[in-house]
Amino acid sequence: MTINYFYTFFNSIKHLVLFYSSSIFLHHVCSHLYIYYCVPNDWYGILLSPVMTLTPQCQCLRWIIYEGGNTIYNMWITLATCFVSWFFSIKG
Repeated sequence: MTINYFYTFFNSIKHLVLFYSSSIFLHHVCSHLYIYYCVPNDWYGILLSPVMTLTPQCQCLRWIIYEGGNTIYNMWITLATCFVSWFFSIKG
């Protein structure tokens, strides 16, 4: 009975786990790509930074970083809410 319950539970959340883990991975990769392509760490990067931030690829990377951060933030709020509701629903 309990093994079947856990299997059903994990089977129902596998899409959420895949979504959040891919969001975390994408946020991490895009953060490093933004630094490498849009704001290089040299004098050339400082001079071209105002122009490079307007390019479509840098705007796209910045959007992914921003929305990925919001997704990760909401993931932690959701997990904390689920944990607190589970904790207070325990009858002891």
